[in-house]
Amino acid sequence: MTFLPTVLAIGVGATIGASVRYYLTQFMQATMGATFPYGTLSANVIGSFLAGILVVIILEKAALHEAYRLILLIGLTGSLTTMSTFSWESVEMISLGHYGQASLNIALNVLLSLAAAGIGVALMRYLVSP
Repeated sequence: MTFLPTVLAIGVGATIGASVRYYLTQFMQATMGATFPYGTLSANVIGSFLAGILVVIILEKAALHEAYRLILLIGLTGSLTTMSTFSWESVEMISLGHYGQASLNIALNVLLSLAAAGIGVALMRYLVSP
């Protein structure tokens, strides 16, 4: 793909992913409260799970056009998950002296996101195995 179609494909996916992250964060704050960054955690875990699924479908099992990889893997899951917000929230907790909460946030984001990606890959490999 040339430059402009690549940028447009990533942009379409990123717009959807960022919008989903925003509304997911709003929903999590309304239901769970704002005392812990549940929105960022859920966006990272869901996005990682979705990325695991999409890696298998797009890269291993289906011969899909490059645009689908750009839209779904790079754009959608790339903007749904958020390392920058996770980092900022963790640094903010540390600066406020909430070391336990920051440690829990870091551990949950890393461990649950990795587990979710692994489960997504394993699930799709199992479901689409010959």
